Amino acid sequence: MNTNTKAFLYFNGLILSILLGCSNSETKTDTENENVQNTSELQKKINLDTIPSIQLQENASKVTEEWMMHIALNSEMERLADYNLVDILNNAESIDRVVDSLAISVPEVFETNAVKARIITLKTHSKLLLEHSKRNEPKPKEVEKLAAKLKLDFNNLNIQLNEVFILEENPIDFSTDSI
Repeated sequence: MNTNTKAFLYFNGLILSILLGCSNSETKTDTENENVQNTSELQKKINLDTIPSIQLQENASKVTEEWMMHIALNSEMERLADYNLVDILNNAESIDRVVDSLAISVPEVFETNAVKARIITLKTHSKLLLEHSKRNEPKPKEVEKLAAKLKLDFNNLNIQLNEVFILEENPIDFSTDSI
């Protein structure tokens, strides 16, 4: 191979390397922009103010005062109002542990199918949140939806806890004597 051919191949190789390097840096820049956008979205404070908290009635409140896992979950739900998405992801494991413990420590008076169903729903959404927290690039909108679902699930659980005592105070008579 003569000197001109070697110089030509070397020069073309050099230009090709530069072009490929520039192409890769553009791809990296796009990825970096997506990561920055995701990071800024994750810093956004969530708005759960549109979901009012359900308060327990006196009878239900007395029983839950001794149910430590309900107290812990109530505390987590109250803190959700001050969290941004990163805080939620960082606390996903804690929320999941509390929900798991809640499920195995239900007071006997609340051992009803309706209460168990609400706890199963809480467990499902806490597991999904935990799964999202372990992703390399969590989806901010999904995390926000799951946080809202957890608050709704907790509210629904509290409604069921209240209803245990409503049904106890006002039993339904299914006898046919009243017809």
